[in-house]
Amino acid sequence: MHTLKYKIDFYSYWHIGSGISGGTYADSTVLKDTNGLPYIPGRTIKGLFREAANSIAYFDNNFEFDQVEKIFGSPGTHLSLQSSSFFSDAKVSRAFAEVVLETKDFPLKDALFQVISSTQIEHESGTAAKGSLRQLEVTVPLTLFGSISLENPVNDVLITRSGSWIKSLGLNRTRGLGRCSISFTFNSPQ
Repeated sequence: MHTLKYKIDFYSYWHIGSGISGGTYADSTVLKDTNGLPYIPGRTIKGLFREAANSIAYFDNNFEFDQVEKIFGSPGTHLSLQSSSFFSDAKVSRAFAEVVLETKDFPLKDALFQVISSTQIEHESGTAAKGSLRQLEVTVPLTLFGSISLENPVNDVLITRSGSWIKSLGLNRTRGLGRCSISFTFNSPQ
């Protein structure tokens, strides 16, 4: 196996949900590691890359759907093809994490998150619908790093093209959250 390192640069607030309510703080909170820092699970990244690779295979005759299946595995049957790739969690760099976690006087960690609100507007009255206020914890734009381990270097081209295909991720990615770019690096901070 060989490894490709990548970085995700975010350009807008983003939300990868924890599935946990924040009580009165927010209806949905961001997924955080044991140090309280945001991250994206490898399985989420893998799903985004698979979706992009399927789109590329559909539009580009240089790639086949069975190549996508060999890289990512086949979904759900007892005769399924096992994945030949491993996607690590995407995390902030070690240096960034150390600076954020060392700061005691002013907790920089708190500055990584904001709460945004949204509501439903009733068409007839033009006012907020009763009970429709929602609050969502989001992460400020920053950079995350991760790696992808592949059995076959031939798959690098499809993986790197898939990374450039991804323009947003997370909750409400079609409503302006999670705008990003993914690029591959040779010396990424970990």
